[in-house]
Amino acid sequence: MERPERNITVGQLRQNPTRMLADVQNGESYVVTSHGHPIADVVPHTDGAWVPVERALAALSSSDAIGWAEELSEQRASQDLRDPWG
Repeated sequence: MERPERNITVGQLRQNPTRMLADVQNGESYVVTSHGHPIADVVPHTDGAWVPVERALAALSSSDAIGWAEELSEQRASQDLRDPWG
């Protein structure tokens, strides 16, 4: 279960960055705000965005993905797509 993210202002972060970074190292997530508006997310580091090929292929072979591909093909066939420069 993911922990909820916490808000921290730029001023709070400036005063004590070490505490926030220690929390992030322990799995916490923060939203940095400036004047009440979110400006950055600080989240724990992950070791890359790659997924095993088996997992990617499983996701692509799901019925949702197949349905999406069929819908895309139908949409392309129903539109007059021309190269405006050629």
